[in-house]
Amino acid sequence: MVILPIAKRLLREDQAERASGNGYLASALAHEISHELGPNYSRTAGGKKEIREAIGGDYSALEEAKADTAGMFCLKWLADHGVISKEQLAEDYISYVAGNFRTMRFGVAEPHGRAEMMEFSYLMEQGAVTRDATTGRYSVVLEKMPETIAAMAKELLEQEATGDRARTAAWFAKYAVLPDHLKKAFSQVSDIPVDIQPIYSFAEEIR
Repeated sequence: MVILPIAKRLLREDQAERASGNGYLASALAHEISHELGPNYSRTAGGKKEIREAIGGDYSALEEAKADTAGMFCLKWLADHGVISKEQLAEDYISYVAGNFRTMRFGVAEPHGRAEMMEFSYLMEQGAVTRDATTGRYSVVLEKMPETIAAMAKELLEQEATGDRARTAAWFAKYAVLPDHLKKAFSQVSDIPVDIQPIYSFAEEIR
């Protein structure tokens, strides 16, 4: 899995050990489920509109970010109701941030990369992710993650519900920007593949 070797180089050592395939799988499953959560349409000044139509070119990144943050909010709900442990939730948070590193390497022109660049920038602004200037490693501030994720999910859901194109454009213009410290961090993992193309060993081609 690509995120694990990236985590070992970019996250604080003790947290890098807590990033896991299961934690990343939990965030990925919650993400896919959360595409179905939220408003069905935007209520604009001109009446109901399809969200994609109302938001325009920023829609894909907005929807991907909404699914990420709503999904992580749902994992906190599961922990609050005893379905998963607090320890598992912490692992999920760390694995989610490690997954951000993987996806941001796609670049901010790609919707998933743009979405997670925005998310990561917001997490850092709110102090839920920090960077050690000496080591260059990042840390997840676990106690700040729930409120920060909740606030971000609320903002993105409101953008979809209102169909406020200008609000969404301003939000992504502010946060979906690759900072110099991440450019430097990514240069340290340039030998790790951006993604993996599976090779299957089927006896014959499947069409």
